[in-house]
Amino acid sequence: MIVELIQRGGLGRSKPIVLDVTQIVVRQNNGTPIYVCAHYGPDDACAHSVAGMEDFNRYLRVLGIDMTVVVSTIQIPGPPPGAKLLTGPKTS
Repeated sequence: MIVELIQRGGLGRSKPIVLDVTQIVVRQNNGTPIYVCAHYGPDDACAHSVAGMEDFNRYLRVLGIDMTVVVSTIQIPGPPPGAKLLTGPKTS
């Protein structure tokens, strides 16, 4: 599978780094895995999971990552008074 990595400058400001890979592990800045994807089988299938999904820790073990990720729900503060919330592009 082909992965395009966009550096901090953002698309348009920096050229993506393009890699041909068979496994992907995305980690938070503290090293905690939050997404995994693995290419397998003769039909070019991809299995993927996100932290919090039922199969996520099993996928980590299959990929040889000896970690268990526990997801907790946190409460974040609302926007400050007068802030405008963007929900996505407006369609006609």
